[in-house]
Amino acid sequence: MRPFALERYLAQHEFSVRHLACASDPDTLRVHDVLALEPTARDRLLTLSLGYTETKGSLDLREAIAALYKGVSAADVLVHVGAEEPIFTFFKATLSPGDHVIALTPTYQSLTSVAESLGASVSRWDAREADGWQPDPSELARLVTPATKVLVLNTPQNPTGGLLSPDRFAAVCDFAASRGLRLLGDEVYRGLEHGGPRLPSVVEVDERAVSLGAMAKVYGLAGLRIGWAVSRDRAHLARLEAVKDFLSICAPAPSELLATVALHHAELLRARTLSTVRANLAAVDALLQRFPGTLSWTRPVAGTTGFLRVHGESARAFSERLLAGTGVLLAPSTLFDWPDTHLRIGLGRGALPEALAALSAWLERA
Repeated sequence: MRPFALERYLAQHEFSVRHLACASDPDTLRVHDVLALEPTARDRLLTLSLGYTETKGSLDLREAIAALYKGVSAADVLVHVGAEEPIFTFFKATLSPGDHVIALTPTYQSLTSVAESLGASVSRWDAREADGWQPDPSELARLVTPATKVLVLNTPQNPTGGLLSPDRFAAVCDFAASRGLRLLGDEVYRGLEHGGPRLPSVVEVDERAVSLGAMAKVYGLAGLRIGWAVSRDRAHLARLEAVKDFLSICAPAPSELLATVALHHAELLRARTLSTVRANLAAVDALLQRFPGTLSWTRPVAGTTGFLRVHGESARAFSERLLAGTGVLLAPSTLFDWPDTHLRIGLGRGALPEALAALSAWLERA
C-alpha cells in the first residue's frame, strides 16, 4: 500500500504549526460538554464497564445511527473505529484481485489506495471545477468494464466542498443499479450542506449500497474514533464484520456511550458546526476579493473544506513559502492525487480568521 500522502503531511505538521488552516474536522467538544447534553450521562459514564463491547456496536449506538437514515434499522449498522476502518473492511470484503473500481475524484486517498492494494484497478471519475465540482454522469459508460464491481461516491466531497446535484445523484444511482455495481457512499460530511437540499443517502435508494459515516466531521468529535457502515444488504454487512474481527474487533465502551449521547442531539451539533463554517466562508470570500490575481475558488456548497486555486505558481511551492513565512498550513492538491493547482482549506474551526489575517498580511508584503 503506497504511503498515505495527506496523513504523512499532517503527521509532520499538524501539531506543531502556528495556524492549522487545512483541517477537515471542525472545532471539537470536551467530555464535559457532551455529558452536559443529558442529565444522566455523567453517571452512566462513571459506572460504565470497561470490558469488551459488541463487535456490531452497542444497540443504543446503532439505533442512534440508524435514526440518521430513512428505512434503516439498528440491524443495518456496523460500528467501526473511525471512518478509515470501514473503508478497509468494505474493500476487503467486496473486492478480489482483478476487480475494477470507479471513484469520484479528487477524494480521500483511502478510497482508491485500499482497493489498489487488494489487486483491483481504479478509474478516476473527475469532478469539474468549471461545472461547480460536478462530475459528468455520461462518462460512466466509458469508464465501466466487465470487471467493475464498485462505484465510489464521496459527496459532500473532500477536498472540494462540492455536492452532487439531485439529478446527477439520481443518474449515478440508476447507472449503478443498471450495471449491478455496488455503491460505496463516503458520506461523512452529509448534513453539512451550506444551504441547499440534503441528498438522500445511497442506502436509502439502493439496498445493496453501503454508506460510511463518522462522528469526526459533522459533530466535531474526531477523538471518539467512532465511525460506521450502514447497509440493508445484511449478508454483505456480515462480511465486513468478519473482516473487522482482524482489526479493532470492537469500539471502546466510553466512546460508544459518548457518541450515543451526542447523536441524541445531532441537529444541535450540526448547527454548531455549520455556524462556524458559514462565518468562515464569508471570511474567505472577503480575502479572495482582495487578492483575485493570487487565489480564487469555486465556492464550496457543503462540508468543512474548500479548494483554493493558486495563480502564478504551483500550489505546493505557494504552500511551502506560506508555511515558512507565516506558520499557516494549507494542504497542496497533490496530496489528493490532483494536479499541483489547488490548496485545501478547512472551514470548520473558529481560529481560521487568525490564519486568514496572517495570510492576508503576507500577501500584502509579497
